[in-house]
Amino acid sequence: MAIDLLSIQPHQVSRDMRGYTVFLYGEPKSGKTTTATKFPRHLLLAFEKGYNAIPGAMAQPINSWAEFRKVLRQLKDPQVKEQFETIIIDTVDIAYNYCEKYICANAARPDGGFGVDSIGDIPYGKGYTLLAQEFDESLRTIAQLDYGLVMISHATDKVFKNEAGDEYNRIVPTLDKRAKNIVSRMVDLYGYSRIVTDDKGNDVTKLFLRGTSRYEAGSRFKYTPNYIDFNYDALVNAIGEAIDKQAKEDGTELFTDTRQNLYNDTTVELNFDDLMAEFKGIISNITSIATADDMEKKYAPVITEIVERYLGKGGKVGDMDRGQTEALSLIVADLKELHVE
Repeated sequence: MAIDLLSIQPHQVSRDMRGYTVFLYGEPKSGKTTTATKFPRHLLLAFEKGYNAIPGAMAQPINSWAEFRKVLRQLKDPQVKEQFETIIIDTVDIAYNYCEKYICANAARPDGGFGVDSIGDIPYGKGYTLLAQEFDESLRTIAQLDYGLVMISHATDKVFKNEAGDEYNRIVPTLDKRAKNIVSRMVDLYGYSRIVTDDKGNDVTKLFLRGTSRYEAGSRFKYTPNYIDFNYDALVNAIGEAIDKQAKEDGTELFTDTRQNLYNDTTVELNFDDLMAEFKGIISNITSIATADDMEKKYAPVITEIVERYLGKGGKVGDMDRGQTEALSLIVADLKELHVE
């Protein structure tokens, strides 16, 4: 899809949960995986094998990052997309660990070999950058393919220090802080689950959706309640009610029942060979229209300036490879705006 700023319309908030990304963390046996499998047409990517007692779980065990990448490829299959609608990553902690092992195993060493013991062994901090890119892009691929995404982690009570140096405890996910930064900025709902005792003395599980000084949680929806009963129906109802309250405030025209997904990939699949043919066609057309003198003094310098804008001084389109397809697309776009008389 070509970018056209004049075609932008006001965003509509959807009541359909399938368009959102959810992160659930909590105490052991608090129903995280069970609730996640209630999402419509789920596929449980079981990095942690915790679905033995969940009837009807549609689970694919994952034992390495390579297996996960194979799953990502299959998720593009139209038949797979017809069968599954929500992808569950349980746990995202193990997924991140597998990703780190993958980056370490494939890192180039100064001696010409491959593989390092830890991510910090990759020089100049590049290992952390490669790890973040691989993990982030893989998660976004799922959302871009128009699947709902639910990620699961465990909880830990961790000691922190405030600016005055005083220690305090806060319940946070067990997920590595670098991975948590990637996940937290991506998700629409960030819920913490735990078992509590109600006023009748019964143990019940609650999902906390608003963070406090005691635990992390959060939501992009303005009127999300502080906590709900931890089950799928209660979650859907809570988000629906929050959206309805916001619709009364902001106007119903900004809300919809149609599924929305901001991560949908709307870019055109760029083809290197087609772009190269288009570039040659543009140059040929300019040459056929312009006089030899105009070509030398007027158009050739402009064409060179456009090419070097993206390829650097002395860069030539003829030397480009497929890894530079995006740059070639920008060169072609600029040349199309070149007016030839």
